[in-house]
Amino acid sequence: MTIKLKDITLENYWELLSLCVSKEQENFIASNAVSLAEAYVYERNGDSVMPYAIYDDTDLIGFVMLAYDENIGISKGNYLLFRLMIDQNFQGKGYFRLIMDAVLNNLKSTGLSNLLWVSYEPENKHARCCYLNYGFVETGDLHEGELVAIYDLNKK
Repeated sequence: MTIKLKDITLENYWELLSLCVSKEQENFIASNAVSLAEAYVYERNGDSVMPYAIYDDTDLIGFVMLAYDENIGISKGNYLLFRLMIDQNFQGKGYFRLIMDAVLNNLKSTGLSNLLWVSYEPENKHARCCYLNYGFVETGDLHEGELVAIYDLNKK
């Protein structure tokens, strides 16, 4: 498996919009179309938002949206993992850890912060398990009813 984060372009946009999570996860994540619309609005507001298509070699397998929170106000001065979705056809195949490794490498190259912030719904036990097993630490805080967890980029 060779994971790459690539820019979203006219060539991969429609395929990206066709990706979806499994039925039981639909209530936990916004669609890629909504996420891209949010990225556009945040960018127009002067925020630094980074949406990427996730590839394993040439196969489009998911979507991730990152941000540096300078103005957004959720985790001021830190990176945000706004969205991470793996298409239902690629779930359960060991991609999470590899994707997170690629995300961390991407963020470390910018050098703006040492912390990556994520939030997830308490009912989303699968996401919670994935993030905690990767090394995120819950802060005890809630953001809009979601559990907040932080990853220290200096770990790896």
